[in-house]
Amino acid sequence: MGRTVPTWRGRVEQEIEVLVPYRRALSASDKIRFDAMLHDVRIRRAAGGMLPTHETWKPMLLAMILGAHERIHELEQQLASLQQHASATGENDDR
Repeated sequence: MGRTVPTWRGRVEQEIEVLVPYRRALSASDKIRFDAMLHDVRIRRAAGGMLPTHETWKPMLLAMILGAHERIHELEQQLASLQQHASATGENDDR
């Protein structure tokens, strides 16, 4: 009987498990950021499974980059909203 190929989800979880000692050495604030990056990988696992690759890290890194880009985009939208609000209320930073 042949061995079955591990599922994409299982391979990702194996890679994440390997990172536990690294996570343990991080500061509390870095652990929060690191966990957010791992969350980005987990919520995008379905997309990663669509790549025909044996390298687990490429799709994982893409998921982390997309998560970071998503947060940057949200911050840009919040900043634009605050700038619009400041303009509408007549606030001026040119003191």
